[in-house]
Amino acid sequence: MIFVDSQILNYSTFYPGKMLGSTLSVGNLSDCEQIVELSVDSANISYLKSVIREKFEDVNLPFSIESKPSASSQDDTIVNSETKHEAWYIENPVSKELTKRITLKLGPKAEQDFIIVVRAPNTRNTENLLSIINIGLLTYADEKFGVSESFEEFLKTTFNGSMKDFLKDRRKAAQIQRLEILLAGQV
Repeated sequence: MIFVDSQILNYSTFYPGKMLGSTLSVGNLSDCEQIVELSVDSANISYLKSVIREKFEDVNLPFSIESKPSASSQDDTIVNSETKHEAWYIENPVSKELTKRITLKLGPKAEQDFIIVVRAPNTRNTENLLSIINIGLLTYADEKFGVSESFEEFLKTTFNGSMKDFLKDRRKAAQIQRLEILLAGQV
């Protein structure tokens, strides 16, 4: 139902204290409106390198995530830089504010560009930055917003007009129907 133009955003190497942005296009392939949510992963403290290599084939990063043959379990993980530095943001395409989470309605066959921003921490030593953007589809397969009823009508009748209640109800759907985008850079 939804697509992205890239599974990996590689920011390469950059200087401490700088901000860099990269465009991520998210599109709706269906004939109905879809509700999508983008969020920076702050739930995971670290990632297993083997899982990153498996999920994101042909990983081309500015640093190696290969484990050493005699590696300890700590060497087999990489820190989620979001939990350590809070360095990643999603630019709201309307207000241009930097945020950690955004929910929006994509029209049928529509596409939206997002700027994913990294604010490099001020560190003296070289540091690898890696995190994930989660893109969740909050619409169930049998819901056809814009065909049988508008999302606004659905929200009003089902959740008394409360977007907060809708989001609370759809957390589980977002976990099941989601894509992950790998973010990587080196400062």
